Amino acid sequence: MGDARTSRPRYFKAVAASLLLVTVSGGLSACRDEKRPAPPYPAVEWQGTAPSGPIEADPWVMAARKSLEAQAVAQNITDFTLPELVETTGLEVRVRISRPPLNDIAQKRRPDIRPGPDPFLPMKVQPGPVPGTAEVHGCLVRWASETGDVPDELSASGVMFRMEQLQGGQQRISSVVTLPDLDCSAAAPPLALFVPAPQPSDVTDAKDVVRAKRTDIDPA
Repeated sequence: MGDARTSRPRYFKAVAASLLLVTVSGGLSACRDEKRPAPPYPAVEWQGTAPSGPIEADPWVMAARKSLEAQAVAQNITDFTLPELVETTGLEVRVRISRPPLNDIAQKRRPDIRPGPDPFLPMKVQPGPVPGTAEVHGCLVRWASETGDVPDELSASGVMFRMEQLQGGQQRISSVVTLPDLDCSAAAPPLALFVPAPQPSDVTDAKDVVRAKRTDIDPA
């Protein structure tokens, strides 16, 4: 009887220890599946005079600048579900800009980062083909690099941002079209840098890239 009484507590202790181990292991596994917390959203500081003028006051241009800012932040931290990105950028563009870091990782490279939003000089704003849309034409500099340094020379090329306004009022870039015939040879887009400056990426595994996905505000 004495042996039976002592073995039963030991049995329960063993079961409890096994359950604890399973619970802890499951918790650790769940933690590994969670996305890494996003760092604080950076401030943007214009280098020299901030852009001004009638075209800069156009709501569509202001929305395009907000999208460029959010795109750069998302690319720097490889998180394409950022609320600031979703609010300013359509799903097609979010998916497209999520591909370069995946390609970099596949080539055993660190994902490129940007010192600030891609510099942009708006040239023209016109209504889109349907109500609630617009087209913003201008010259864009793409300055991503592995180090995130500001390049000594900037080369701009022509783009058109197709813009959309959602039912909730958000104005977003829905797609980007290249404009090879737009002369940007003399363009000098204003520059803005992130504060604090982004750090070189430490992402080396594709699972750490938080991929774009459809949200409630994305049109069906």
